[in-house]
Amino acid sequence: MLTEEPIYIALSGPMSGTSELNGKAMVQGVQMYLDQINQQGGRPIELLQFDDQNQPDLAKQTALSIAKQSQAVAVIGHYTSSASIAAAPIYQQYGIPAISGSATADKLTQGNDWYFRTIFNNSDQGSLLANYVRKILKYHVVDILFDEDVYGTTLAQSFVQTAEFIGLTVRYQWSINPADTSGFDNTLSKMIDSLQSSTHKKSMIFFATHSTEAVKAIIALRDAKISKQIKFIGADALSSSRFMKKMSRNPRELLQPGYYSDGIYVAAPLLINEKKMQNFRHEFIHKYQEEPTMTAALYYDAAQVMVQAITQLKASAQTLEENRRQVKHTLGQLSRLEDAVAGITGNLFFDKNGDIIQSIPIGFYEKGHPITAAYQFQLLNAIQDQDTLLQNVLDNKIIQVNGKFMNRTQVIYTGIDFNEINELDFAQSLYSADFFLWFRFKGDFDDANIEFLNVLDSSYSLEKPLVQQTFVAGKMLSNPKMLLDIKEQLLPTKIIANMSEQFDDKVKVKAYRIKTTFKADFDFHNYPMDVQILPIYFRHKILPKDALIYVVDTQGMQLKQFDPKHIEASTRTFFKLGDWGVNKILFFQSLYQNDSTLGMPTLFDNQQRIEFSQFNVLITIKRHVFNFIIKTLLPIMFLLALGYLAFFIASFGQKLSIGVNLILASSLFHLQLSSNLSNVGYIILMEYFFYLIYLLAIFIIAVAIFYHFTEDRVEDENVIALRKRIDLLGQIFYPVILLTGVIIIAIIGSSA
Repeated sequence: MLTEEPIYIALSGPMSGTSELNGKAMVQGVQMYLDQINQQGGRPIELLQFDDQNQPDLAKQTALSIAKQSQAVAVIGHYTSSASIAAAPIYQQYGIPAISGSATADKLTQGNDWYFRTIFNNSDQGSLLANYVRKILKYHVVDILFDEDVYGTTLAQSFVQTAEFIGLTVRYQWSINPADTSGFDNTLSKMIDSLQSSTHKKSMIFFATHSTEAVKAIIALRDAKISKQIKFIGADALSSSRFMKKMSRNPRELLQPGYYSDGIYVAAPLLINEKKMQNFRHEFIHKYQEEPTMTAALYYDAAQVMVQAITQLKASAQTLEENRRQVKHTLGQLSRLEDAVAGITGNLFFDKNGDIIQSIPIGFYEKGHPITAAYQFQLLNAIQDQDTLLQNVLDNKIIQVNGKFMNRTQVIYTGIDFNEINELDFAQSLYSADFFLWFRFKGDFDDANIEFLNVLDSSYSLEKPLVQQTFVAGKMLSNPKMLLDIKEQLLPTKIIANMSEQFDDKVKVKAYRIKTTFKADFDFHNYPMDVQILPIYFRHKILPKDALIYVVDTQGMQLKQFDPKHIEASTRTFFKLGDWGVNKILFFQSLYQNDSTLGMPTLFDNQQRIEFSQFNVLITIKRHVFNFIIKTLLPIMFLLALGYLAFFIASFGQKLSIGVNLILASSLFHLQLSSNLSNVGYIILMEYFFYLIYLLAIFIIAVAIFYHFTEDRVEDENVIALRKRIDLLGQIFYPVILLTGVIIIAIIGSSA
């Protein structure tokens, strides 16, 4: 194949009709990743779009067109389970690999090794949600409302099977057909009557429905004044942006966010905030001028996996059928954690059926936004001690979901409020920070083993908590006067104000004051137009990710979806360095990975990766260049002006003196600059400015030398004319060279 020939990927989804917004999001996510890959050079990858309108019959037609008439080596899509299942046999028959980022029905990949998915399946999420209801939320009775399509029925079946096994009683099961409006209304009436007449008031309703039906049912149940002891939990459809858009159309939810949605638990693929997700959001907004939806993120990940397989295509000429077969084979090889594609939803690799092997985050709605729940279940990568495993299963610390073991994971809501950042030491790559750090959690938290990874003092550890309180239903279980005393000491910080918010049952808060020196890896390539990052990293020394996860406490820090304007406004009060300004602050969780076998024979041939949840703060600061010029470069500006005067002076000695002094003075400033920075092994932007000055000084010295060699012919008219022409050239080219050089340096600095 010729390298300039493009490789084609087909994307099939609802590009028109009632679900066209989902189709648009699919295109945005996939195209965004393809654009990033194509910018890197190499063989271009182009997207072919097909419209199935979420209709199974139309999905079959588009699948035939893709397989028989297009040059696509692979397919991304379809959006719904029903459309994907309709197209799956065609892709299998004609040998073209496909990946869906949203279809969750189990049947899609069963018996079809040509179809993959980068989202969890219904069996896994149904089983997990049943375990969550019984073992985390402590409910004994559950009711189910499900759609009569392949999505709803498979979810309900998996939930019921697991419920029977773990002792969770399924009391009522109601089914609905979204196309039958009157039948749907009758079912809702039956639900309300049954729940109102039931003697057992504490129960959970599981919604195995699409977002439209869930919104209608939840509003009807809330308006019917069903007992507050009846809570709701739903599958992934209830975590979609479409769910909240439909919910917000109700005037009560719009005026009071959370009126209907508060307290609903959901399976949410994109809940735990990581830097990859923040980067994706930033780039998406920059490209499309709108917030990304969950669908866009899921299909961005699907595109990553597909492109990973496509880039493995052999350079030698092959037929389309051979290329399709090779892509399918490469996708099947992504079967280990060590080989996984690092997506924004997590590590992406497949089991033997082509299903993603991934933990399923659980969240709940609060004030109209999904919040990470206090407990999660994380996949166990390796199980070593069978005796401990059995005991943990009995203690509900470990569950089994379709053959996969998952560990109950504690979520630590983590927040930071800065008091002051000062003492930037560029020579030593250090800075000092004073801030409040707090943890909000359920259960017990071993804070003694928290390790700050970039602190100067390696022995530094958290001291006695400044604040340590327990809350039940929003009420503090300690002396209120103690809190008031602390408040007087800490004002104007925000921590104490946050204490009065409503918390879940038995929530604990520990807060600390941190005042120490941190290490940073400063980058001076663009000095003085540089942007520096002041980092803070910490993690638990002992507990891995499947036992503990840090989550950014956006509520406690009063952040609004990491709005840059909001963050900038809140940091002006603590940043004490006048020559710098805060550009942005990022708070996110990441994973520290260790793939070592530790010399243990049992790990030599098995998956051995250990991952630790790490909390990160990145404060991006930008130098005020104008202030730097006034304070630092003003003397050099005078020297440059003096250098220009050399072309108006006829004396050899004065010209030479100006040129030499310009070099000497600039060298002193250059040396001082180098001493103020850490030892760097590269040329910084500012040094190009000094090199420009040296060039101009050499120009002046060269003119002075010419004057010296022509001194004995000063009465020669030709020499006089030549001197004038050289001075005139200097008067013209000196400022031109200086201005051009400064502009080029500024462009390089601003574009980096």
